[in-house]
Amino acid sequence: MSFVSDQIVSGLHLVVVAQAIAWLLFALILFVTIAPIRLRPRTITRVNLDRSLAFASMAFFFVLGYSHSAALVGITCVIGAGISELLQLLSPSRHARLPDAMAKSTGAAAGALVAMVALATSGSMAI
Repeated sequence: MSFVSDQIVSGLHLVVVAQAIAWLLFALILFVTIAPIRLRPRTITRVNLDRSLAFASMAFFFVLGYSHSAALVGITCVIGAGISELLQLLSPSRHARLPDAMAKSTGAAAGALVAMVALATSGSMAI
């Protein structure tokens, strides 16, 4: 019985870690999205790749952290990615663009899908 309870505790720890990472990524993405353009971090990749990877990572961890509602969480991440682009209208130095929203939403969809496949293959998914 101890082995089973150890697995449950270990699984719960992973869920809590996934949730913490998801919320941290959400906060960082939100900051970078609405902060003045001069505060946006510089990277070595293309900007749309950065956007896609950021939202893919966030959606991946949200789906892992809230797997009991994986499909709903994934859809929320995709819609939220589009909404995040609209939030840039709050900053005078930023602009909202459809191609940027598409890159973010595509990344979120990809991250959510990868997490759902990972959960389904591990046998711990309840959509």
